[in-house]
Amino acid sequence: MARTRVPSEQLNFRSANTGVHILDTYLEDAEMGDLTLAQLMGKLFDEVTGEVDAFTFTYDSTSGAEKMNLQIGEGGVVTEIASFTQLFSDLDSFKTTALADMEVKRLSAESSKNAAAASEADAEAANTSSLAAQQASEDARDLSQTYANQAYQTTPTVIQQGILLSQLHGELFNGSSL
Repeated sequence: MARTRVPSEQLNFRSANTGVHILDTYLEDAEMGDLTLAQLMGKLFDEVTGEVDAFTFTYDSTSGAEKMNLQIGEGGVVTEIASFTQLFSDLDSFKTTALADMEVKRLSAESSKNAAAASEADAEAANTSSLAAQQASEDARDLSQTYANQAYQTTPTVIQQGILLSQLHGELFNGSSL
């Protein structure tokens, strides 16, 4: 039985995204570098997981300079995309500055602690002196009260003695020529 075939140049592919294409031309355009469409897709996607597998990022610190590298595809050129040397140098500088600032603040806090301890000792000494002064004041008050009481108690006796002496003196020298 005879068949009628449509030439491939007459088959159209309708894409919802890019419009109408001749199927033969569309498939030929998808092939690059003498690789089939399946080979090209194999380079972009992991055959097992289906995830994109075209880019490899690596970190290199072997040369003393921290770098981030990118490799596109298997066997592609490794290209440096970022250098972290300056970043790490800045971080070390910031860390050194922060540690020095912390040490200054620690020494200041220690000095404040020592000054507070000295102030506390001075306050305790002042309190002790104040208590001693209070006790001395109370002792002086008590002693002056004792002397005042003694003076008060002896005043009538002294007055009586004075009167008696004046009477005796008056009697003795009454009419005396001395």
